[in-house]
Amino acid sequence: MATPTANDRPDRRETPPPGGIAARYPNVEVINHRGERLRFRDTFIDGRALVISAVYTQCQGSCPGTSFTMERLRDTLGPVFGERLTMVSFTIDPLVDTPAVLGRYAANFGVAGPPARGRPDWQFLTGAPDAIDALRRGLGFFDLNPVVDRDKTRHAAVLLFGNSTSDRWATLPASLRDGLLVETIRRIAGFTWRQRYGIPPDP
Repeated sequence: MATPTANDRPDRRETPPPGGIAARYPNVEVINHRGERLRFRDTFIDGRALVISAVYTQCQGSCPGTSFTMERLRDTLGPVFGERLTMVSFTIDPLVDTPAVLGRYAANFGVAGPPARGRPDWQFLTGAPDAIDALRRGLGFFDLNPVVDRDKTRHAAVLLFGNSTSDRWATLPASLRDGLLVETIRRIAGFTWRQRYGIPPDP
């Protein structure tokens, strides 16, 4: 697979289109697994492609599988997007999942520190319960049934992906085959013809 070239790295748009989908994502304060305090929209809605998941470290159900899927997607999409892609996993159990706990969890996937040059970043986020709940709901990681929504063991194992330059976003189950996920993420989140379809455009 071709390494991203200069032509595959268009200038970032620092803010999403006015009135667009990403402009409505919550700008709550979060803390990543490296202990850095960030504002979600200011940090991540800046023109890069995103793949987002919701997990919690004590999960015995879908979360381990979702995190391993994120790891494989990062490895597969890294040569396509390079630094233009960021993976984000936010906890739905912020009282337990402190930055230190998330740091140990992230180390299992080789992302305890900053990414190597040219590699996609992957950050695990926590924060105040109200902020995380606002983020979860603002990104669409909730169930319309309030009884199901209150039970974190029944949370949806889905991935939200897209980029704020085109403001195109989609959600798919994290349990889909990797090939389907990769192809769809490329179509939705890609910036260039090569990133979307794997081939250069016709001359």
